[in-house]
Amino acid sequence: MHPSHELLRDILSRWGLPFTGIHPQIRIQGSPERCLYRVVVDAGDSRHFLEELDSRTLPRKRVIAGRIAHLAARGLPAIAPRAGLDGDTVQHAGARHWQLTPFLNGIEPDRDSYWRDAWRGRAMAAFLHDLSRASRDLATGEEPFDLRAYVLRIVDNARRLHPKAHAQLRPVFSLVERRLEACPGLPVAFCHGDPHPLNMIWGKDRILAAIDWEFCGPKCVLHDMALILGCVGSEDENALDGPFITTFLDTLRACGLLDSTLEPHLPTWTLALRTAWLAEWLRREDTDMIEFEIFYMTTLADRFFKG
Repeated sequence: MHPSHELLRDILSRWGLPFTGIHPQIRIQGSPERCLYRVVVDAGDSRHFLEELDSRTLPRKRVIAGRIAHLAARGLPAIAPRAGLDGDTVQHAGARHWQLTPFLNGIEPDRDSYWRDAWRGRAMAAFLHDLSRASRDLATGEEPFDLRAYVLRIVDNARRLHPKAHAQLRPVFSLVERRLEACPGLPVAFCHGDPHPLNMIWGKDRILAAIDWEFCGPKCVLHDMALILGCVGSEDENALDGPFITTFLDTLRACGLLDSTLEPHLPTWTLALRTAWLAEWLRREDTDMIEFEIFYMTTLADRFFKG
């Protein structure tokens, strides 16, 4: 249920803004699971999207807002939540917690064909390069994400709770565990965490802003590259050899992000990160997507590590 106009006026007043309209019909890109409720609102001559937050997420939401503001101030295409009149990016109104972010209306990629767009691959690589520069002086105070420990936990959960899926993927799981264990200590960098092309707001020929920063933080420098590779590759059987991926990798090499010491480990990271998607499908009990992920992970393992 949408907040009343009276409550919306109260909410926006916390930012010193008037409430002049609500647009529930406008689609907001990014996962709706990051908040309890969200809607686009007008505040005079500006447009924002308003999110209601779960109180348990407030510390993390404030941290993320600060990180996005840091990156945006250094030229990265990202939109930080606005600080209210009291300087806090989270405001309390109507016994609920709210965040307000300027709204950008982009052009959603066609999921059937965007893997053919070389310019998007170039733009994604440029975004990762710009992120690496903008985050150089960003202190996080948190331990780097341990992908191997995460994979082991997901595999154990699958073994106990989803034995059929675990049995089908046992050879892939064993391969991933061996290869991650054999990886040397790879460099750590600040990463977006989930830079799927659908977590970008696209203009006609460039990225307008990156969204969905929920998983941002220090990770292996290959994390974002591998996630993009795996996500785009899942869109079509030809996508891993398509213009997006080819140009993406060429641009990463050209700008120095993907050098000869890192590239041999990219397939391992790409395959290992698919366990996160598998975990999501298992959590949702989405039979079709579980079957697809089993097929896709097996296909990646065969492509990368056989022959």
